[in-house]
Amino acid sequence: MISRPKEKTIKWCGRFFLLIISLMILFWSLVSAGFEKMMSDMRSNRLRNIPIEYVKEIGNGEKILKIYKVPESNIEPGDIRYSLKKFRDELWILLSRTPKEKAEVYLLMADKRMFEVVNLIKDKKSDDLILKTLDDSICNLEEAKKNLFEKNQKDVEFFKTNQQIDQAGLAYEDIVKSFNYKNEKVDKIINELENWNQKNREYNERN
Repeated sequence: MISRPKEKTIKWCGRFFLLIISLMILFWSLVSAGFEKMMSDMRSNRLRNIPIEYVKEIGNGEKILKIYKVPESNIEPGDIRYSLKKFRDELWILLSRTPKEKAEVYLLMADKRMFEVVNLIKDKKSDDLILKTLDDSICNLEEAKKNLFEKNQKDVEFFKTNQQIDQAGLAYEDIVKSFNYKNEKVDKIINELENWNQKNREYNERN
């Protein structure tokens, strides 16, 4: 019996739908596996192995060279695959089971964006791309702090993660200053970081 055109259309639509569902399941499985590996690597301190060198002023005009270690980012802003990477990062946030896990993932993303900013400046990429990536880095850092404080449970792990976030904020401030990047938006970001770091210091002194 020869299928009629309508029946063939329904059959092909069904196959296409099954293919899409299969690809979505495969993609979710890969994202989940990547998340578990990322969390394992992060907790064993295997991710942050790329040093960012920057100069910090310590008063009286004296400067010292410091290092802040970040994870490597293989796909840079401007790459056609970058949107897919950011979508995967958002899924990792959804997969995080606790506020603390979310904070850790946000901090990891903030560090990756900072690594990308440094490379974008070295490669003399466009100001818009640099500023957008820098803004993403700071936003992720702020989200890390916000998510950590969602649950009112202050144990040893809480203080450890909170200290990591605070250290990142202080490092970001000095890293951005060391760019000597003459731009009003960068100056605004530096001011916001200074205020944010000051609030964190005041909170830590009270607690």
